[in-house]
Order: sequence, then structure tokens, then C-alpha cells
Amino acid sequence: MKKIHHIPHIVALFVVAATLLQLQNVTAPTPETTPPSIVPVAISVLPLPLPSTSDPLGVLSTTKNIPTATVKNEVTADSKLPTLANKNAASDPEILQNPPTSYAGMSVSAREIITPSGQSYPNRVYETFLVPNDPLYNQWWVTPMGMTSVWDATSFASQVKIAVIDTGFALNHQEFTNRWATNNGELGIALSEGANDLNCTDRGLALNQSCNNIDDNYDGIVDNESGATSRQNPSKRNCTSLGLPLNKNCNNIDDDGNGYIDDWRGWDFANFDASAQAGETNPTGSGTAHGTTVTGILGATGNNGVGIAGVNWYAKILPLQALNDDSYGDTYTVSNAVRYAADQGADIISISLGTSADDPYMRLAILYALDRGSIVVAAAGNDGCNCIAFPANYPEVLAVGAISPSGTPATFSSYGANLDILAPGQSMVSPTYSSSNLSSAYATVSGTSFATPYFSGLLGLAKASQPTASWEELIGALFENSNKTGLSAISPRSDTLGFGITRSSTMLNRIRSPHSTLLRYQFGGGTILGSTRAYQCDSSTVPSTRYYQLTRSGQYRYTANLRELSKAIASGWTAQQIATTCIGLPGDSVNTTRTIDIPRELLNLQIKQ
Repeated sequence: MKKIHHIPHIVALFVVAATLLQLQNVTAPTPETTPPSIVPVAISVLPLPLPSTSDPLGVLSTTKNIPTATVKNEVTADSKLPTLANKNAASDPEILQNPPTSYAGMSVSAREIITPSGQSYPNRVYETFLVPNDPLYNQWWVTPMGMTSVWDATSFASQVKIAVIDTGFALNHQEFTNRWATNNGELGIALSEGANDLNCTDRGLALNQSCNNIDDNYDGIVDNESGATSRQNPSKRNCTSLGLPLNKNCNNIDDDGNGYIDDWRGWDFANFDASAQAGETNPTGSGTAHGTTVTGILGATGNNGVGIAGVNWYAKILPLQALNDDSYGDTYTVSNAVRYAADQGADIISISLGTSADDPYMRLAILYALDRGSIVVAAAGNDGCNCIAFPANYPEVLAVGAISPSGTPATFSSYGANLDILAPGQSMVSPTYSSSNLSSAYATVSGTSFATPYFSGLLGLAKASQPTASWEELIGALFENSNKTGLSAISPRSDTLGFGITRSSTMLNRIRSPHSTLLRYQFGGGTILGSTRAYQCDSSTVPSTRYYQLTRSGQYRYTANLRELSKAIASGWTAQQIATTCIGLPGDSVNTTRTIDIPRELLNLQIKQ
């Protein structure tokens, strides 16, 4: 496995054990006639990486005046809140609102990514470690999570696309038939085709980086390198050579003009080709299985008479390979996969990878995805300490930890101030890749790598059921209905539990069954960014949505949306978390709504007119 000594590496996240999960119920909300008191919260900050030039990557199609910013790298408890220092008040107020949309001329080495303008970013190494367990057995989490009730729903208001960024995938596994997301721009009858792109062997040449059909130096250009190698991709043959009718998915032409030839079913960013199939460069490599096992927990097809049932049987899954068969990948490959997922319209981007080090280039990719409507879910990590991995440790990312079959946090699951939720992640049976069995192999695995797709799959079911709800509304409603044992209205989250333990059936029942409420005290005053449905919880409900106040020059804004929060901070607003609230959903029926004017009634402030 390739490692760089200087660079903190990323582990894809694993371990093992088994017993039955026991969960407790939470009392259902009841109407109130008087508003309960707001729970005060401590104000704390989290770093927001800001570009130090007007063109952070040196390749923007637009020119924006982005001021110099100083980034604080410490993380403090209780709040996901970015902070900005050395703000230039006269600068453009839309910093980071429009992350870069195109990239060209990057210089990529093992240590760093250098843009054409000279901006340098560290290039982190991403790795996965898989610990296979004993033979397959029945899933322990199906009954305690109420999955039979979850799976009862067979029709949804919309189709959801979930991108999985990982190693390669067993694309022909029996659990994923008709489940992969496709790109219509690279499908359909073609009128022409490009030439074959043969690898070294098919050209009769010795293996070399100049002909192995691999982007060995990760600059987005294949075979512009030279030097000995032991790896090569299969030759890229056109439709005619494959004996197929002329079609855009095999004509070796970039029909949709997005820079990726024949990307009809995902993309391999580790090798820069159209096939995310595991095992193409090393059939027995250490990185061949992880992507398939992760995807199986998320979406192995249920009720198909074979194997297991994943959490979400209906989502379309976009397979994006960012680590090669030998488990090597880095900031550049993973962040490019994030951007591609967003450009392909992924609703959810699931990342079962992480690093111990801050990765600002990756964070720019995440902000890019959020601005295009995606939500990013990532694994907390497997170090079992107060040390959540990046990118999960960024405030804009939903960080998922793992529980064991006993219903308690898994001993390996990392925790900290940015942990959001816990989900099953230990002793999980899932489809896997095997060089000797490409369509029906299974394995037992553990780690936050599997808690992450579990929650991504659940979030996908929520989005499909309530497509008009915002992400903060869906996530808040799910969190409100988690197992809150160990939490309270006074302490609605903790560093070890986040906002609680997933209760799949109870959570989705909230999404699918609108609330009918006699009286709701809804937050107002100032300008609301994002959802306007935040309200004060009744006395029986533990709040689960962070609510922030933004101030600038006597003006006030409020939001529960973390991307709106980061954009406002970058535009010179001061931010603080003022409460943890409940949040409504489209379709909720409220007989009487009373607005709490936050600045005047709760904070004794006067809004500047």
C-alpha cells in the first residue's frame, strides 16, 4: 500500500462484535398553551477555511474580491459554528457563496496541490482498512430499528440519487441490479466514435506509466507520465471493437462535454476512467472490497430473493471511485469526486473516509456541493477518541458514529463536538467484491464506514418522502425522533451521542405522518435564512436543531442552515447559537401559530429599520 510519510492518512473506518440492540421510546410531543423556556447554549466557534486570494484555485471563470482571512484551527465544544478573523468590511459580501466551478492546469504532487495562481493546498492521503469477520448471519439491526415498518413503504414522492465516494465497486453484484445511477448525457444512439485507447499489453509494449491507461500523477490527464509500473487499466475500446451498436456509452467521445469520456455510470477518479469497477488494476488489492460493502448497507436491494436487504431499496446509487485497488487516494481524487457528484445532481453524498488533518481543499469541494443542493454525510472515524475525522469534523457535514449490537456507542467509534448522530455500524453483513465471485459474495464488517451509509440510506428515504422539505428540516425532524437516552432538553446533545441514536421506524414515521398541532410558538424577527419552520419545542420533546443569530450593523438574521451560516459569516456577519429548537415539515397542520420575536422578546434588542 502506498503511503506518504509526511501526510496524515485517511482510514476508511472498521472493527467487530455482536448482541441484540435495545432501544427506548421517547414520549410523543403534545400541544402547549404557554411557550416553554428557551434553553441557553454556550457560544463556541469552529474554523471556516477562506481563500486568501480573489481566485483561490487560480482558475475561476469569474473574478471576485475575496479578502485575506485568518483561519483558526482549534475546535471547541457544543456548537458547529465557523469564525472569521481579519475581515475586510469593504470587500465583496459574497465570499464563498460561489465556489469554483471549473479547474484546469493543476500541479498535483504527493504532498500538495498547487493552482495556476500559486495557491498551495495540502494533499492528504486517503486509505481504507477492511477487517473481515466470520461467516454471514442474520442482521441484528433489522428488528430493533423497526426496519420492517421502514420497508413497508413502496411508493415515494420523488427519486433520490445518492453518491457513494469510496474504492471501486462490484458493479455486477446481484444486490445492485438496476440500482446504479446513470448519466443520460452519455446514453443513447451515437453518430460517431473515437479511436480505441489501448493499454501497454494490447500495444505489445512493456508496462509503463506512459501507456497504462492510468492517471498516475492525478493531474486529470492519462498517460502523460513515464516510468516503470506494475498496474494498468483495461484498454478503452470503442463500440465497434466491443461488437456493440454505436452508443454514447461506449463511443470514446465526451458527448455531454463535462470533461469525462463515457461517464454513463459513475467515474473512477483514482485512475481517471469511466469504469468504477473494483479489481481492474489489482484484483486482489486491499482496496477492492470496501466500496461494495459500504454500498450494500446503504442500498442492497430487498425482497429480491437473494442475500441481504440494505436500508434503502429505491435510491439510485452513483458509484464514484476515489481510492484505487491498492487503497490509495488523496485530497485531489476525493474532492474531485465530491464536485462531480454535485454536478450530477446527487441529493446525498456519502463518504466513508476521513483524515485526522484539516483538509481545506476538500472543504471547498464540500461547500461547492452544498451550494448545488447536495448534503454531505461522512464517517466520524474509528479511533475511539475525541478526534472526529475530516471531513466529518466540518460543521457543514453530517457526522455519523457507530453503535454496537448492544445499542451503545461502539468502542471504536470516534466522538467529539461535531458528532451528529449514531447508527448501526458493527457486525454488519453486506455484499462484497471477490476476484473469484463478482456477483454474489458477502462479508461481515464493522466500522463507522457502515454507520454512514446506513444513515445516508435513511436520509434518502426521508427525502424521497418529503422532497420539498429542506435538509435542515429533514435532518432536524429525524434527530428529534432519535433515541434520546442520556440526553435532555437542558443537554440536547453530547459529544459521545450527538443528537442521539438512530431509531429508523420512529424517525421515518415522523417524516411520513405530518404533525397536527393546536398551537406552535414559531421563531421570527429579523430575516430568516433557509427554513422558517423552527419553533420552540413542547416540554416532552428534546430539541435537535441548532438555531443561530447573525448580526451586522444593527441588523439581525436567523438560520438553522449551516451553509447559510457560513456564507453570512464570510460576508461579515457575527454569529452565535442562541437556542436548540424543534423544526416543522411541509404538510404539518398547525391550528394557531404565535411568532416569538427573538430580538425583542427574548434578547431585548432593537432591530435597525
